[in-house]
Amino acid sequence: MDHIKVLKRAWEITWRYRALWIFGIILAMTTASGFSPPQGDGGDGVRYEVGRDDFFGPNGEDLFGPGGPLHWSDVAPRIASILIAAGVALACVIVLLIVVSTIARWVAEAALIRMVDDYEETEERRSVRHGFRLGWSRTTWRLFLINLLVNLPLVVVFVLLFGMAVAPFLLWITGNTAAGIIGTVSGIGCFFLILFLAIVLGTALKLLLRFFRRACALEGLGVIESIRHGLGVVRRHMLDVGLMWLIMLGVQIGLVIATIALVIVLFPVIIALLIVAGVAGGVPALIVGGLGSLFLDGAVPWVLGALIGIPIFALVFSVPWLFLSGLVQVFESSVWTLTYRELRAIESLEPEAVEPEMQALPGMDAPVEA
Repeated sequence: MDHIKVLKRAWEITWRYRALWIFGIILAMTTASGFSPPQGDGGDGVRYEVGRDDFFGPNGEDLFGPGGPLHWSDVAPRIASILIAAGVALACVIVLLIVVSTIARWVAEAALIRMVDDYEETEERRSVRHGFRLGWSRTTWRLFLINLLVNLPLVVVFVLLFGMAVAPFLLWITGNTAAGIIGTVSGIGCFFLILFLAIVLGTALKLLLRFFRRACALEGLGVIESIRHGLGVVRRHMLDVGLMWLIMLGVQIGLVIATIALVIVLFPVIIALLIVAGVAGGVPALIVGGLGSLFLDGAVPWVLGALIGIPIFALVFSVPWLFLSGLVQVFESSVWTLTYRELRAIESLEPEAVEPEMQALPGMDAPVEA
C-alpha cells in the first residue's frame, strides 16, 4: 500500500470537500465537550434575599421579625423542595444534552466515513443535507453498539483491576507499619502496571475500532460481523496498518508541536480573541444581572448573568479551535477510510494475481499471448 498517496489524497479531500467540515466540527465538539446548562429561578411575587433574617413580603414587612407570621422552620422545607426541583431539572437537562451529543457524534462519524467513500466512487461532492441523510441511518446505531460492545467490558475489567490495586493499601488498617509499607509499595507498583496495560490495550482497541466502524459503514455489516470482518482486515495487513498508525502518530505529534508554536506566534491574536469573547459574553451578563437586580436582591441576578455570559464567552473563544479540530477530525477519518479501501482493493486483486500461476501448472493449457 502506498501510504504517502493515501495521506496526500486525504489532505486533498479535507481541503476541497468543505461539506465534510461541518461533520468534523460536530465530531470535535461531541468527542470532547463540556456542558454548562443554564439554570432559572422563579418566584411568586415575593421579594426576597436569601438569609434567615431578610425575608420580605409584598408590603415590605419583615416576615421573620418580632411578631412576624413566618418562622425559618416554615420556609426551610419550601427552599429545600425548590433546590431539589432545580437539581432534578438540571440533571434532566444534562442527560438530554448527553443523549443529543451522543446521537450527533455517531451521525457525524457515519457521515464522514460514507461521504468520503462516496466521493472516491463518484468524484461528486455532496451537500451537508445529503451528508446528514447518509449519517442518519441504521449504520449510526450499529456504530454506537460496536463502540459500546468493545469499550464497556474493557472499562469494567480495568475498574476491577484498579480496585484490586488499591486493596493493598488496606494493610494499614492492621496497625502494622511494615505491612502498611509493603502494601503501599505493592499497590503503587500494581497501579502503574495496570495503567500501562490500560494505555496499551486502549491504544490497540482504538485502532481496531477504526476498522470495525468502516467495515460496518462501508460493507453494510451487522455489529458482530463488522468486528469479525474488521479484525480480519487488520490481521491480514498488519504491517500496512501498523505503518499507517506510526505515520498518524507522527502527524499527531507534529500537530501538537505546530499548535504550541501557533499559540506562541499568534499570542497577540489570542489576547484579542479573549477580549472579543469577554465583551461578547460580558455585555449580556451585565444586562441580565442589571435587569435582574431590579427585581431580585443578593447574588442571584449576577449568578444568572454569569450563567448566560460564560457559555457565550466559551463559544466565541472556542470557534477557531473547533474549526481547526474539525479539520483534523476530517483528515484523520479520511485517512483511515482510504486505508480501509486500499486494503480491501488489494484483497480483491489477490485472486487475479494467482490466476497466471494456476494457468502455468502442468497439464493446463498455456495462456494464449495476444
